[in-house]
Amino acid sequence: MQLDQTQFFLVSNRLIRAATALGRVTSRVHKREEGLTSPEFAVLLVLGSERAKLTSTQIVDYTAMDKTKVSRAVASLDHRGWVVRERATCDRRFEYLTLTEEGRDVLQELLPKIFDAETAILKNMTMDERHGLEAGLKALDRVVGR
Repeated sequence: MQLDQTQFFLVSNRLIRAATALGRVTSRVHKREEGLTSPEFAVLLVLGSERAKLTSTQIVDYTAMDKTKVSRAVASLDHRGWVVRERATCDRRFEYLTLTEEGRDVLQELLPKIFDAETAILKNMTMDERHGLEAGLKALDRVVGR
């Protein structure tokens, strides 16, 4: 079946609504626990999930946030002592970012609480619906290039 423009809009609108609603649930956790904004948590999560050092540009690519939001989030995490900035030796305009041990500890404390908040929502879906959601999200990641 081919999607017409109206159906595509409806799908994207539904995704935005669902992501916003779920994001509100999880943001209550990281806001309450550590005072983190959603962009700060997103950067913390990306840096915590990667073993390599990342540039801000790579974080922009991973999170689909704009450069300004990533820059502000990195500055805030750096101010808290949760990020290490290391200038690239080959090109001093770039810096590589990694989490400090304290940043990793904070993330490890937050993840189970975020997982519990998501689970409270997802438990209202059947296993088939959860598998379908996961398959659909994987497919979207693949076709949009991430």
